[in-house]
Amino acid sequence: MTNRSPARLQPTLEPARGSGSGYWDESHRPWAILLALLPLILICEFGLATWPADVPAVQVTAHRRLLDLFGTLPLPPPVLLAMGGILTVVILLTWQSFSRSPWRASGKTIGWMYIEGAAMALPLFVMSRFLLATPLAAGTELLHTLPWFQRIVLSIAAGLYEELLFRMVLIAIIHTLLVDLIGLKEIVGLAIAVVVSAAAFAWYHDPAAMGTVGIVFTSLAGLYLGFVYVVRGFGIVVIAHVIYDVIVMLRS
Repeated sequence: MTNRSPARLQPTLEPARGSGSGYWDESHRPWAILLALLPLILICEFGLATWPADVPAVQVTAHRRLLDLFGTLPLPPPVLLAMGGILTVVILLTWQSFSRSPWRASGKTIGWMYIEGAAMALPLFVMSRFLLATPLAAGTELLHTLPWFQRIVLSIAAGLYEELLFRMVLIAIIHTLLVDLIGLKEIVGLAIAVVVSAAAFAWYHDPAAMGTVGIVFTSLAGLYLGFVYVVRGFGIVVIAHVIYDVIVMLRS
């Protein structure tokens, strides 16, 4: 019988962390992440469910792909529309249950997660400033016609569901294949997973329509967001992505 470390018994959603009570450890825990992201999830799902009929229908591709997974199920339309948020909550609750970490998180930790997320968004603005004439999040003319609340809803949907697909899910799958099954070293498996997820993230943003500079930006952004995810966790990377998209969309 082979002995395995406790970390290997946890879902491979992001690298295992310590069991300390400080901000660094608590901000990695799924319960703290869920509490931090829950307001964003609720705003997003409320905005999508109450999208005005006279406003052009715009949908984030990552969110649409998530809904496609459940499209064949006999679900009422309101439930199907909310499946992205439901799936995120279920994943975090399941992860929390398997992790056996405390079901508590301080309000101070949640607040600092938003402050840190805002700080982590700054490099995205720097890259955008030097590489792009028009930030990608604001590059579609149709988006300019949307009311401010719908822009916020789409920004949250993009930050939340793109990070769910490209960081949490994709990196977890690649990490499991390379480290748990093939046996590569942890650092090698994570590095490859981040690079592959960044390439997928760039491809997702339609390279043919972006040009070389756009491809460079989305690739660098994907690498950076992957790094933030691996080092600081799902909650921080979602907050950083959302803050970047919200500010860019509202300024467009």
